[in-house]
Amino acid sequence: MGKKRKKVSERKEEVFLIISQIIAEKGLSEVSTVEVARRLGVSQPAIYKYFKNKDEMIIYFLEHLKSQLEAVLKKAKEGKTTKDKLHLLYQEHLKLIQKTKILPRVIFSDVVYLGDPKKKQALREAILTYKRGIVDIVKEGIKKGELKEVDPEIFSRFFIGSVISTTLMWMLNDMEADLVSEADRLINNLDVYFQ
Repeated sequence: MGKKRKKVSERKEEVFLIISQIIAEKGLSEVSTVEVARRLGVSQPAIYKYFKNKDEMIIYFLEHLKSQLEAVLKKAKEGKTTKDKLHLLYQEHLKLIQKTKILPRVIFSDVVYLGDPKKKQALREAILTYKRGIVDIVKEGIKKGELKEVDPEIFSRFFIGSVISTTLMWMLNDMEADLVSEADRLINNLDVYFQ
């Protein structure tokens, strides 16, 4: 009996995980159809059944990343209060970064900004969707009287910036500490915004 062929969705999920591994080990610039095929144990032409080229593979990766950020937002909305939601958001986002070790390397990679503009657009859409989710949590918190009157747009930038700077320090310290434990410290420093 022959080997069962994998569904396209299963193979693409494997490609996402392989790309994540390559990024974590070597950076986004080292992602190639040759390397992905080698790690999947298939020929390079087999990759072309799913993606036309490296850029299309990276676009798929960025779109999949957007769905992961949407899952982080969904989890955060389970919180009862605005503070609970923002705390969950920090935790889930930092868990994602600690697990994959890819987000900072992707966001600041020249590979995203050069070549096919669809790569930059895919990253932009992922970040803007995430930022809109934070803005919605902040607006709801203001409306419920749980947050002081703040500019939700600026607050969302500070929030994302605190994740980025925390991750940067974690990476500079060889990713040795438990990144997720920083969520408590981050949310406690936002206390000045809560009523």
